[in-house]
Amino acid sequence: MKVSPSSTTATRGVVPPGSMVAVVGATGGVGQLAVAALLRKGYQVRAVWRKEGRAYDSVGNEKVTSVGVDTREEDGAEEALRDADAVVCCTGTTAFPTKRWWAGGSPKDVDQVGVNNLVQAAKKQGMKRFLLVSSAGVDRKDSFPFAVMNLCGVLDYKKAGEEVLKQSGIPYTVLRPSRLTDGPYTSYDLNTLLQGVSGTRNQLKVSPEDVLRGECGRVALSEAIAQILSLSCTVDQTFHLESVEGPGASNEAEWERLFCDAVSPAA
Repeated sequence: MKVSPSSTTATRGVVPPGSMVAVVGATGGVGQLAVAALLRKGYQVRAVWRKEGRAYDSVGNEKVTSVGVDTREEDGAEEALRDADAVVCCTGTTAFPTKRWWAGGSPKDVDQVGVNNLVQAAKKQGMKRFLLVSSAGVDRKDSFPFAVMNLCGVLDYKKAGEEVLKQSGIPYTVLRPSRLTDGPYTSYDLNTLLQGVSGTRNQLKVSPEDVLRGECGRVALSEAIAQILSLSCTVDQTFHLESVEGPGASNEAEWERLFCDAVSPAA
């Protein structure tokens, strides 16, 4: 259920706790953790999963509704965002061909067509904020190791999705995490093969430029998602994230300082 205008701040793009947030890709590794982090922050959640895939189990949680859709279809994207104030898009697929591609889950299907349909639906529905989880290397696709990662065009399609969002007029935030680590291990990638963990690297390093080369823990990334929606300094910004040694932000003031200090000088 949407929060009424009278109960929200007038600041552009700020989505206060209590609002409804659609999490698209809610059964993925980042999506599952993002739903949990948003609930802890006090948001209501619409968990969106691909209707041909694994359903999201929202039984017993009155603050979560769930729906299976196909975001490659315009009406599916519109249904995904129904009654939401904001959207967190953390869909993704493999960089190289797997069975997901043959089932309509190629980078073009997910990162370009799906994101484009979600952006158009969000624009039509007057969404207050669109947070897109993209990837490090989008601006470095000609350098190693990203040139290898982009052999089948995954970074090109992610860039295309980002550009559609940035030109839409919707208040946005783009997050470009470094190579993801930690569970849930839902992807066909090196992290799943090695069961990678961030360990004591709980602090996030945040940069406005695509220069980071390490890893980014899914737990830290999901917590950042939940904190960012209520921070006005993160509106219309792109942030690059890497997990480094340290305890991590422990309160709202520390999260605000972490991201506001990393705002691009050109903003």
